Amino acid sequence: MNISNSYISNTSSNSILGAALSHIRNKIDTQEEDIEPSVNRTQYIFNTSYSSEFGFRTDENGFFEQDFNMKTSLPFDYKINIKSVQSIAKELLKQDEDLSLSKLDITGIINKYYNSLKSVEKEFSTNSNDYLSRAEISKLNQGFSTQDGSISGELIKIYENISDMNEIKRQNKILNPLNLGMKLVDFSFEEAVYNNSNNELLKPYMNKDGDISKAGLLMNFIHRDLQTQNENEFFIEPIKLNLNAHKNLQNMLEKEGLFEDYVIEQNSNTMSFDLYLYVNGVNKQNTNKDKLENLYNQYISYQRGVNIKEFVNSSSIFSLYTEALSKEFSSLKSSFSNLDEENLQSVSNDIKNLNENYIKQREKQDNFSKLIKSYISVMQ
Repeated sequence: MNISNSYISNTSSNSILGAALSHIRNKIDTQEEDIEPSVNRTQYIFNTSYSSEFGFRTDENGFFEQDFNMKTSLPFDYKINIKSVQSIAKELLKQDEDLSLSKLDITGIINKYYNSLKSVEKEFSTNSNDYLSRAEISKLNQGFSTQDGSISGELIKIYENISDMNEIKRQNKILNPLNLGMKLVDFSFEEAVYNNSNNELLKPYMNKDGDISKAGLLMNFIHRDLQTQNENEFFIEPIKLNLNAHKNLQNMLEKEGLFEDYVIEQNSNTMSFDLYLYVNGVNKQNTNKDKLENLYNQYISYQRGVNIKEFVNSSSIFSLYTEALSKEFSSLKSSFSNLDEENLQSVSNDIKNLNENYIKQREKQDNFSKLIKSYISVMQ
């Protein structure tokens, strides 16, 4: 009596129940095999798999089985390698010393990044795990910024190409010493295009032609974003860039005159480090962090003896300095004007809905999984 046949056809869309019933049916078939010697025994040999620290099994090449995709709501065609998940987990553990591997919601985090990626770049909204060439990757949207600086916030801009992304990074370098900067959610596609040969995380996702699967691009995006968060955005610890730098800049983009007032305020009591760099002819674009740190130590001693008010009122250097900064700010402000607000709102809503639906779906999966475990224990 094959009790599961009538159920399998009605539950094939739910792989948890299907797996459970298949497990029961395989046990029954194995028992029947002892009675019927002519049955081909090779059909009951399963692929070798290995347990992992994340609670999901992997195949012999280190790729997770499809229950991992189900838990993260990734397309079943996506092949996720455990090494990339281990790298992501390592970056997450750096963010909180009280975290442990068992406390990490690794599937929820991957889903959150995937929801944002596929909403902003429609290439990822299909279920296929296509391999993309460098030329194809370079044509994708490269990232975005949100009002609150988070990955799931309301979008204020989508960076549509590598040039747009590099320009905002350049402008950030100019504004960072003023404790200002636009927080970026960078898909790190440029790295996949120009630096994939040295990227160990990407290697399991590359074919012989150097094309990269969409699953690989997703995992590289997550890892690089977390890695960037763990790096000091600027070396000066007391004024380490944070969300305030992002929110202050965004406020200035929306209101006239605030930027100029901010620059004057930064130089009202003491000379700002940014002005010190300008006075000394330092190119912020081409100066590495080690050199900046040495300059900052020199600045600490220098600025104590400077009469900043006299300098600001009498020196033409300050006028040239503010003029140059204002020009850069105007360029930045121009790039945030005339945006497709309707599209940005639509994408923001997509991300929000996907995140909410995932939470509801996972609650149902968890409850259903408990039910199936009880069902299997009764039927065994």
